[in-house]
Amino acid sequence: MKGIADSVLETQRILHRNHGILRAFQDQCTRLPTVSDASGLTWLEQQGFDFDHHTRLITTSRGETEVWCFDEGYQMEADGRVSPLWSTAPPTAPS
Repeated sequence: MKGIADSVLETQRILHRNHGILRAFQDQCTRLPTVSDASGLTWLEQQGFDFDHHTRLITTSRGETEVWCFDEGYQMEADGRVSPLWSTAPPTAPS
């Protein structure tokens, strides 16, 4: 049983780390909108995002893919851009 418990804890740790990285991605995109282009995936990868771990994967009617980690996510747009997603209204840009 200890092996299963360790696996669950490791998965939870990865999901929480991914959640934090997605929150930072949203902050980055709010401050620097150009981050949410094709380099967005590179930015996520450089931060240590684990693309194998997420809580939801959705394909929209427009063929775009949404990847969620709890209430934070990103969208792979048809043109290859990556944009952050919020489960609530996105934060306003700092003035």
